[in-house]
Amino acid sequence: MPPADDPYALPPFDPARAAAIRRQLGLTTGQVAWAVAAYCGSPVHPDLLRAWEAGTVTPENSQVKALAAALWCSPADLVGEASTLAQCRTVAGLTVNETAAALGITRGQWERAERRNHWRGTAAQTQALLRTLCPPPPCFVAACGRTEQLRVLLREAVTTWWPPYVGPLARIVPLDPALLHHALALLHRAYQHWEGATGGPVHQAARAEARAADFLEHIDRHLWQHLREALNPAVDPSRPTP
Repeated sequence: MPPADDPYALPPFDPARAAAIRRQLGLTTGQVAWAVAAYCGSPVHPDLLRAWEAGTVTPENSQVKALAAALWCSPADLVGEASTLAQCRTVAGLTVNETAAALGITRGQWERAERRNHWRGTAAQTQALLRTLCPPPPCFVAACGRTEQLRVLLREAVTTWWPPYVGPLARIVPLDPALLHHALALLHRAYQHWEGATGGPVHQAARAEARAADFLEHIDRHLWQHLREALNPAVDPSRPTP
């Protein structure tokens, strides 16, 4: 993990986003490569830009910053979802000092939180963190050390009667309980579908049993996927149009 004062602790580069933004601006790879080179201070061949967009070569964080300048956007527009506190801070465009001040903690406390990707603030500080950095739910839950607790809760919910679990889920995942209610209902329905199919013919039952077990093993991923779809119902703007 980058040190806490690394100004470029960015999430992974998203090639599709970069390609879509360039196309929307009507620029060629050659034009963008020239602009990136101007910002970097060293030559950048159009083939390298094409490799970035194809995902065969990953640009360094400093190159992502130069590419963002060339495309008249923020570096945050060219990367995926933040998965660490340091990445959340960088996407928010804040320094370590600015973040610590906004959360009401010392610089040293925030640096330790970033290095360990571990958050243990008070209720007020946690609310300030959510307002200031807007961490994606998976990132926040992981930083609070509650991922395994979440998995246990979800497994219990989908294998029994799920409504009583909405409240406990809302105390772990900082989202509207109505969204969590909907997502939990979908998870329960999906698991019960596979569980109900285990009573069929032998070969179908074995397949259904394996799918049900896999579903439970990765149930938190299914939750995040449902929530992303609920929070972003529109077509992903990073996907190039045909």
